Amino acid sequence: MPLVRGRLAALLLAAIPLSVAGCSAPSASVAQRPGGLHVTCADTASDAGRLQHAIDTSQPHAVIEISGTCLLDHGIVLLANRTYTGDGRTATVLRQDAPMAYVMASAGYVRNGSTTGAPLTIEQLTVSCTGQGRTNGIVVLNWQVEVQQADVTNCGGSGIVDTSQTANGGSITNTSVNSRFSDNFITGSGADGFEVIDNRNAVTDGYLTDNQIASSGKAAVAMENAAGWNISGNHLYNDAGNGIVAGRLFGTTISGNFIEDFASRQASGTWYGITGSVQEGDGSTIFGNSVFNDLGERGGARHVYIAILKVNSGIGRVAVTGNVIAGAARTDVALSFDAGAHHLVVASSGNVISGVGTLTQHSGAVRISPGN
Repeated sequence: MPLVRGRLAALLLAAIPLSVAGCSAPSASVAQRPGGLHVTCADTASDAGRLQHAIDTSQPHAVIEISGTCLLDHGIVLLANRTYTGDGRTATVLRQDAPMAYVMASAGYVRNGSTTGAPLTIEQLTVSCTGQGRTNGIVVLNWQVEVQQADVTNCGGSGIVDTSQTANGGSITNTSVNSRFSDNFITGSGADGFEVIDNRNAVTDGYLTDNQIASSGKAAVAMENAAGWNISGNHLYNDAGNGIVAGRLFGTTISGNFIEDFASRQASGTWYGITGSVQEGDGSTIFGNSVFNDLGERGGARHVYIAILKVNSGIGRVAVTGNVIAGAARTDVALSFDAGAHHLVVASSGNVISGVGTLTQHSGAVRISPGN
């Protein structure tokens, strides 16, 4: 092979990745790959610093490939316009090893930005928390996010959070829409499995589809704003609180979810399989869901399987059709509709109900029809 001389040789040498100064066997290696970076962790103390350095020095649109187990003594800050991918959902592990507010979080969230971040993707990895404190697993403040085929386990806070509020409690001034969370397994969260935080009207029109969310300390899914969201095909089971809490329903689809044993161990209070509040204007659909507590419930608590708790203004509209409900106690209510101080129009038909004491109850200005 002929020798390469001059400027080309200098460019080639500059592209060769450097090892850590003075380290013959670094705990995490960073290598340039076509189109991105490859970071190999070795479950030792310098993994977090090496991974963060690779992210901070990467170029926009880079693919950052992560291998091995990364021992994290601090949370990892994710720059936008990048893809973060592991070798497989259980092959690459980001393992919490110290108190932290999050394991992975968007730079806009951490650095208290005033607008949402550009798109990013997280895929094919595990976030493993210690179960202590209020650590959230993945926190995103970006639009057009994709989080897919990720396992998030034992986080003391919520597993995955989509938010319009920054770490210091400030709110972005624009919208943060069109994100997709699909085929993830979220288990053992101390708070909610999946959470949307939105005190304005920014985090809308997303997709929460085909996820499994289990053994959450609170709700499986808790969305302060569910406007425009498609919440479909999820399997939610053994969660200590409510199944799906979807605030501000507006053009929302909640369909094909399998909800098992929500709040079945609670001994007091009222708990919901699917519930939400409704905005006036465009209607929403709740259809084809299976909501079961057929393994039993503790006495003293009241379980409501599908409920609208209030209409926030004007006339709210919702279709509740083709759901299957299997209750466990005479105190259970299958369908509950409350208009609050406003008006609610409900099309309810084709629901198959068993094992409850009350089939349907309603309060306030509610008009229930079988639909057209």
